[in-house]
Amino acid sequence: MDERIASDSRFATLAKVRQARMMSEEERVLAGPRLFAGVCERMKEGLRDEQPDATEEGIHRLLLQRLARLRKLETSRHAIP
Repeated sequence: MDERIASDSRFATLAKVRQARMMSEEERVLAGPRLFAGVCERMKEGLRDEQPDATEEGIHRLLLQRLARLRKLETSRHAIP
């Protein structure tokens, strides 16, 4: 990775950590759902790029399928062997 990109990435991460430390407990609890909603919107934008003819209902269905797949992957990683 380019050293400048790595440096910028570290700076951005530290800024996020500082911001989180300044939040109240209530703000941190509320941040989770907001972050999740933002991620879902970005995923839907990506799905719209992949499926330009899909309806909003179709995009929503694809999003739910992707989230289910991610949940399954995450669950399988934490399964006890």
